[in-house]
Amino acid sequence: MKKGTILFALLIFVLANAIPAWFAYAAGSKDYVQPPITLSAKDVLPKDLLQGENYRVEDKVKNDGLINAYSLSTNYGPLTVESTAELLIRITELKALTIMEEMDRKQVFGDALAAGAKGTVKGAVELVKSPIETSKKIVEGTGQFLSNVGDSIFGDDPDQDNVVKVALGYDVAKRRFAFEFGIDPYTDYDPVVDRLGEIARAAVAGGLTPKAAMAAVDHKVVLAMQISGTAYGMMQLVRDNPPGKLKEINREKLEKMDIDESLIEAFLDNYRYNPQEETLLVGELERMQGVKGFDVFIGKADLATEETIALSYRIRAQMMAGYHANVAPAERIRNIDGVLILERKDGVLVLLAPADFVVWTKKLADKVNSFENSISKMTDISGKELWITGKFDKMARANFESKGWKVKANANAILLKNRD
Repeated sequence: MKKGTILFALLIFVLANAIPAWFAYAAGSKDYVQPPITLSAKDVLPKDLLQGENYRVEDKVKNDGLINAYSLSTNYGPLTVESTAELLIRITELKALTIMEEMDRKQVFGDALAAGAKGTVKGAVELVKSPIETSKKIVEGTGQFLSNVGDSIFGDDPDQDNVVKVALGYDVAKRRFAFEFGIDPYTDYDPVVDRLGEIARAAVAGGLTPKAAMAAVDHKVVLAMQISGTAYGMMQLVRDNPPGKLKEINREKLEKMDIDESLIEAFLDNYRYNPQEETLLVGELERMQGVKGFDVFIGKADLATEETIALSYRIRAQMMAGYHANVAPAERIRNIDGVLILERKDGVLVLLAPADFVVWTKKLADKVNSFENSISKMTDISGKELWITGKFDKMARANFESKGWKVKANANAILLKNRD
């Protein structure tokens, strides 16, 4: 064999063995995406949410591999929110602000604000003279008046109004208007807090009901976020009851779930959950009749140290209840490797998460591997499913499916289909 032929053959041999190794290395080098990841708002949000009368979502969206962070320009200053769930809440509030401002422009309340200032002083004087009788007249028909006033004096709930506001009925009016706007009366978004307070005072002074005020403007309430039928019912409960009464109702429901009393009290005293978020979470769990492990869920939910984390647990409860009702019956809620999992009666494990855009990062890969190691030691596991509220990128979807997971994006389209 000629020397050149021998060298050529040798080269072919080397390449034949090196190229697969090189491709394996190249593939390995692309196994993970390094956060932060930049996305475009128009690729992750419906077009009708990108801009409104008083806001605009900036196109640049930051993602940590699971959750999106959005920046907004609003008529009330710049705003940054973490997660699509929080964004949809804020957009609903911004839409509500548009209606509130139209009420102001159209002078729906007329001189009610001015009258309200006088009424506040007069009401406070009468309250001192005859507190129970006067206040009963002001908030007649709302129920739980004495309990509400007592909580406003002695309670430590930061969402409870002070005694004068309670006695004059501002808290009742605020809750009723918030319900009509489709927003949380205990929101911490300052523009809404201020405007809702003004409207409540004007409504009390002018004797105007929410429905009458809404009928005077052209706008219709359009919720940006999706909620279950149960959530709508719980929002009505929040409308009709002060924080102290809600806590009693939620405690009674949790006690019926056979949750330890100390755990119940710890959860109910966690002010990262405002009265509405707490009520929504408990209401969704109550909906899951016959399921075991509520103590596991509440034990994890009680660890929330921020409002955004509390929101994620409330959404998880909503997703679990929706899956149990609309997809397949659940047996129990489990904590596997620190992750809340729904276990079906047929042994399938279901992970439901409010994730916005799932990207295959090293952190996620490590967590999945740890989780896989934990469930490999379990018996009677017949399958694995992952449902998220947002989307998967191609690599993340491929990696989950290669590990035997059935994945479902945009899960709320199915999980919330039971809404009336």
